[in-house]
Amino acid sequence: MVEGRGMIRQLTVSGFTTFLDEVKLDFVPGINVIVGGNDSGKSHLMRLCYALCRWGGRSLRRDFPELWAEEERLRRHLLRAFGARQLSSLVSRRAVHGSAQVSASLYGVKSPAGCSDLSFSFQRGENDIGLSISTMPDRFLQERALFIPLREVLTLYPCYVQVGKRYPDLLDGPTWDLCQALEEEETGKDCIESEPGLRRVQRLTEVLLQGKLARECGGRFILRRGQAGEETIELGMMAEGYKRPGTLNLLVSNGSLRSGDTLFWDEPELNLNTAHLPLLCGLLLGLSEAGVQVILSTHSLFLLRELVIRFSRREGREIPRRFIGLHAPSKPFGATRVQSGETPDEIGPLESLEAEMEQADRYLRMPPLAHRDDAD
Repeated sequence: MVEGRGMIRQLTVSGFTTFLDEVKLDFVPGINVIVGGNDSGKSHLMRLCYALCRWGGRSLRRDFPELWAEEERLRRHLLRAFGARQLSSLVSRRAVHGSAQVSASLYGVKSPAGCSDLSFSFQRGENDIGLSISTMPDRFLQERALFIPLREVLTLYPCYVQVGKRYPDLLDGPTWDLCQALEEEETGKDCIESEPGLRRVQRLTEVLLQGKLARECGGRFILRRGQAGEETIELGMMAEGYKRPGTLNLLVSNGSLRSGDTLFWDEPELNLNTAHLPLLCGLLLGLSEAGVQVILSTHSLFLLRELVIRFSRREGREIPRRFIGLHAPSKPFGATRVQSGETPDEIGPLESLEAEMEQADRYLRMPPLAHRDDAD
């Protein structure tokens, strides 16, 4: 396993969206699984972490940063990540003094612990321009963060690129960042050859797709199948569940995703046949072996159990793992409760998973269905 440091290790937040009370989270450089139902804050947590990583990552480094400029840049990253117009939208309605506080520990290969720590706050107000950084990083990171959102981008990629270049504010930040990463020239061949984990990820995605994705003139992607790629399939005719793993294949192939980077993946099991989830888990483990920090969200009991099975095997025992359970507030405008640990048992019973297990129990207790008479 490659020793990838990852980009985010700790996050403390209070007064932010559904996280009313102070919450402290630890992330590992391996696989981090965020579990929770609707309105629990899964996407909010991932987008917050993504915005912080993009702000401190290699694509936007500043050797001699000015505090006021970095505050404005961080503000812009937060708004883009959430698709919001005002910071007030990100402050919990019951937050004390109407403010949100965030602290994070970011570090990479050349940025040891403590060098890239960040603390900031912002307040809900009429002008809505305030964001104050109290702890500024001494060093920015060389690593990069990428986000695979729920909405697949490959089918409409040419349209997204045209809109993003002319009107970037019309696209949410993660989608436009992903389009820019897909547009990069293919420079990842040497990187893949030198990193067995990435090579394994590339092979597994091609097994899942039963072919290879390729870019045509005009920027459109097609799927080539067959030994010589003689069969071509337009993405509009391709199964929905294959498109986001196909996006991962392209990011690895063109060198956009490398060791030390962080990949955020919102519900990777979406639209994917359950029979393919073991292969999906193999992809996630392959990314971790290549030194990529993985942060994913899910409410799939099958995916959760399959990951536990993989972690119990020899090839998965050394992979750092963290399960984060988000418990949605029981009352309107309440606070999300958070539990975390190295096993799903440590994150407490979650309503979304309990419902699935309860239905399985009811199904197993159901008496055999009586055969209908011919008269019926």
